[in-house]
Amino acid sequence: MDKSDINEPETGYYLLKNYSTITGVLLLLSPAALADSVSMQDYNLLSNGMSEAEVLYRLGPYDHETVAVGLYNNILHKTWYYIPLPDENSNRKWITEIRFDGNGRVITRDRYKPK
Repeated sequence: MDKSDINEPETGYYLLKNYSTITGVLLLLSPAALADSVSMQDYNLLSNGMSEAEVLYRLGPYDHETVAVGLYNNILHKTWYYIPLPDENSNRKWITEIRFDGNGRVITRDRYKPK
């Protein structure tokens, strides 16, 4: 250990850097990072006009999100992706894509098999 390391006070940047690293590791280990694919029964329960909260309640947390923003950082639309785990049964490997408008209401939903 170097003497300068012992006497140097920890800065806010250093603490923030360590905190973000720990947070990233915890997110990787969280159950949300291992979300299951959406069953056809649950997919059929979705309809246009549902809120984000209703979708979260029925399907659970999403695996990936994309957000399109406008000129003044207003949300134009967002898309949630539910991606199956690689070791699941081959008949359940469907990617589910749900698109919301700027008000958080479902406008389209889609299912497709990964290539």
